[in-house]
Amino acid sequence: MIADDHAHLFLYNNVDEKIRENVERNVKYIIENSIDIESINKVIEESRKYDIIYYALGLYPEEIEKMNDNDIEKVFEFIEENKDRKFLAIGEVGLDFSNVDENKIKKQKIYFEKFLELADRLKKPVIIHARKAEKDVLDILTSYNNKKVLHTFWKPSLVDKAIEINCYLSIPAIVYRDPGFQKIVKDVPLEFILTETDSPYLDPIEKGKAVNNSWKIIYSLKKISEIKDIDEKELEEIIFNNFVKVYNINNDE
Repeated sequence: MIADDHAHLFLYNNVDEKIRENVERNVKYIIENSIDIESINKVIEESRKYDIIYYALGLYPEEIEKMNDNDIEKVFEFIEENKDRKFLAIGEVGLDFSNVDENKIKKQKIYFEKFLELADRLKKPVIIHARKAEKDVLDILTSYNNKKVLHTFWKPSLVDKAIEINCYLSIPAIVYRDPGFQKIVKDVPLEFILTETDSPYLDPIEKGKAVNNSWKIIYSLKKISEIKDIDEKELEEIIFNNFVKVYNINNDE
């Protein structure tokens, strides 16, 4: 069975069709990650409509920059009060230093730590965005004991440090054609690997096109099995069990 722990299928206009494809291709779980207030509502709605959709709640770091503190605090209050069984994680949260000034970096860091504290109170894992901020993210995470999932973490030189502080690495389907992610897979023990797509982005076959879908994790499994020299079905079972463990899922649901 396939589990995708990071998708944004709500960005598609034809979600019904995308879900049908996934059901037909043995996808068991998809965690939709919110990025802003609008998508928080969308992922919850989709989880009620589709059996295979679960969700993570959070705010993308670049959204944090644009929001006032009062609106952000309302999001925190909403998340803390959510008791839905399909609410599996805090995410997508983290740091993004692609194009920010020092004041914005400071604000991102303040709220990233607040999300980590929230996750600790709720006993939820955290799905973490770390673009051009990998070292800063790991430095912050060192002080927290949450279950930590690094989403499309692209910094081979820091993989050992990530594993040292018990981070899971969620490997995107683009590993099928990306040498950087292939190098990362070599260095990550199997017990710390999860799979994701970041759908509709990072398609493993059609470069530059936002056409990805959760079932395309089959390409991840194919490439990871080659790199790790392990049977594909055995690998699928290991990664699925990692997913169940990290997100505390009752697989009898």
